[in-house]
Amino acid sequence: MPYDFHQDHAFYLSFLAENTRKSIIPFVQPALPVAIENAQILELGCGEGGNLRPFAEAGAHCTGIDLNAVKIAEGKVLMADLVQSGHMRLFAEDIFNPEIEQQFTGQFHLIILKDVIEHIPNKDKALLQMRKFLTEDGLLFIGWPPWRMPFGGHQQIAQASILKKLPWFHLLPKSLYVSLLKAFSEPKEVIDELAEIHDYRVSIAQMNRLYKQTGFEMARELHYLINPIYEHKFGLKTREQLPLIKALPWIRDFFTTSCYYLLKKKHPQTA
Repeated sequence: MPYDFHQDHAFYLSFLAENTRKSIIPFVQPALPVAIENAQILELGCGEGGNLRPFAEAGAHCTGIDLNAVKIAEGKVLMADLVQSGHMRLFAEDIFNPEIEQQFTGQFHLIILKDVIEHIPNKDKALLQMRKFLTEDGLLFIGWPPWRMPFGGHQQIAQASILKKLPWFHLLPKSLYVSLLKAFSEPKEVIDELAEIHDYRVSIAQMNRLYKQTGFEMARELHYLINPIYEHKFGLKTREQLPLIKALPWIRDFFTTSCYYLLKKKHPQTA
């Protein structure tokens, strides 16, 4: 069933990889400062490495980092061919660990942050740390669902079928939102994750302020009416956002299911 993709782990990883091949690589590759086979690429919140696999298969040298040690351990098994070939390294670590900071500073041509920014509490601090990890001409890719879009609360991970298919109900006040999740007997870990996203949500306007405040400028952007990953999840054809909707602040958040941003360091001479 289409909404069961989070429970079908093999399928979930396969469509992450396919989405990277079809939408993320074509979006970032033309702007990469080096050929993809020479690129050093870092993904934060990488899980088992599904998004990184196509980059590694194309010859890039990929590093994934995630706080979830279980996912990293599973990734080392699932991506064993790429780990053994030296094209993928996976770490269960915190990007603020001084040893990681020392190792990663100035190392990466591309950092990937896919469906992760909405889980990060101190976004400005995290973006400043990512900026340190980039080479001077490196790029930061951020793909995320704006908070007010129909499923911006990630409610598709709920177990109750009516909730996972109910658009916009995550916009309820947090207390009412959590009460509704409890009323449908959602597991505590699901409630905690959805409540966390409610706290750490990010709109398009917020993201625009954040990247400018943390020393980045826009290299390329795309807003989607139909998220590219929905092709693999639901069989829906990818659609870019209509120019009129994209031009309407706040309103666009309700109807933009994903944003792709490619950011570069803003240097003093371009300030």
